[in-house]
Amino acid sequence: MNAPRGPYRGFDKLPRWWTGLRGIPIGLFALPFIPAFFFALASGEGRLIGGCVAGLAGVGLAMARLARARHGDARRAGLLLGAGTGLAAGFAGGTGPVGAVVLGLMAWGGARLLYEGVTEAAPPPPPQPAPPPDSLDPLRARIAALQASDPRLLPPATAMRGLLDELALRPDAAGQARRVLVVGVDGLERIAARLAQGARPPETLPVLLEDLTRAARQSAEDLRAAETEALEIQVKVLQDRLHQEGIA
Repeated sequence: MNAPRGPYRGFDKLPRWWTGLRGIPIGLFALPFIPAFFFALASGEGRLIGGCVAGLAGVGLAMARLARARHGDARRAGLLLGAGTGLAAGFAGGTGPVGAVVLGLMAWGGARLLYEGVTEAAPPPPPQPAPPPDSLDPLRARIAALQASDPRLLPPATAMRGLLDELALRPDAAGQARRVLVVGVDGLERIAARLAQGARPPETLPVLLEDLTRAARQSAEDLRAAETEALEIQVKVLQDRLHQEGIA
């Protein structure tokens, strides 16, 4: 399902301007922890230090969630506050496991009642899936390099680029046209590498380049002709259907 757009209103039990400040009331819970924390540091009581840190962390994280005000943050803030309060009670208050759980549930329930249904921002939309990679991109880059290499290779390289453009319009096309493209690009790259190293071109090279140019152009024309034939068949089928229905 698509994520809802716009703000999530809930029941709007609190005014909208309260959103940025609504975490301040629970900050009052942190006030007793501050002098207790310094007292614990001075006395070196490890359990009291741990309880104060847990309580301050729970309040701070809950306030951060409430200030962010995204969909579901009020519920998460209540859980964080309850966890911090329970740990503080268990370590610093000496309430024992049962008392810690009870006080944590009481803190969670109070936050739930106070902030349930307040205005929150809509959840962000899910990320769009990345488009599949184009299998012709490597060939496109290789042809561009051939077009910038030896000028004698420009006509067949340009013809190969035209064939690649035709194949890009028909991703499902295969067979002879794709084989001509792959074999032609591979062969032209080998020729370009030898020419760049100073090899003397044989007399048959111009004939080979003409053959490659002609084969690429013919393959591109065959692809266009196949599309034209398919369109003619569709038009004929539609005309026959119209005659059968008495429309035309």
